Amino acid sequence: MANYGYETLQQMSAHPWEGLKPAQRKAVRGWNKKEGVPEPDMLEAERLLETNPNMSMDEALGKVTSPAYKAASADTKERIAELRKATKTESKPAKTAKTPSAKKDVAELVGEALNPKPADGVTGPDWQWLDQLPVDHASVPSQGVYIALATAMRVNPGMWTRMRAYVRSDRKRGRQAARALANRVNSGDIPSMRPKGSYEGAYRTLEDGSSVCFARYVGQGE
Repeated sequence: MANYGYETLQQMSAHPWEGLKPAQRKAVRGWNKKEGVPEPDMLEAERLLETNPNMSMDEALGKVTSPAYKAASADTKERIAELRKATKTESKPAKTAKTPSAKKDVAELVGEALNPKPADGVTGPDWQWLDQLPVDHASVPSQGVYIALATAMRVNPGMWTRMRAYVRSDRKRGRQAARALANRVNSGDIPSMRPKGSYEGAYRTLEDGSSVCFARYVGQGE
């Protein structure tokens, strides 16, 4: 398996899932787990990517960890439990169609909770059907994954912003990762944050144990 660099793994994690090869997907899974993503969130993100391959792993993780998604999932589990209970108590003929699997119930009910049905109820859950795909803004090989953040910092010169947080059981490793990213900012190693000296990076370990890389635009450079 290829030995991908840190920034390459970041780019692949932000790239549409359908555009990654099997080996690259495996590398993205392993990298996010090392970054501290809990196993349940990773599994849920992978299930979401099965039906939404145009999303990136970063987008999938952001969605499944959102309060709205978690609330919908909790509501779905309750509704599935009610369906199973009703199925057990309801008398049926000896030969009937098989009850849909729990996996199918989850997919359908989460979809209904997050995307209410259209008024006519003909097309089923509103999966936001489009005539054509939107412009893909995930892949930015010439500037890297931080181009949007770098642009925003230029609009707010001198103001610090969180660039990336590392949550790990090993605080030392998390702090090392935050420090490494801050050093890349200061050395001009990130394409969208050049020339060297125009951005400043710093890192801190916060009260909750996470290590965070902060950055700001200082308006100078070589």
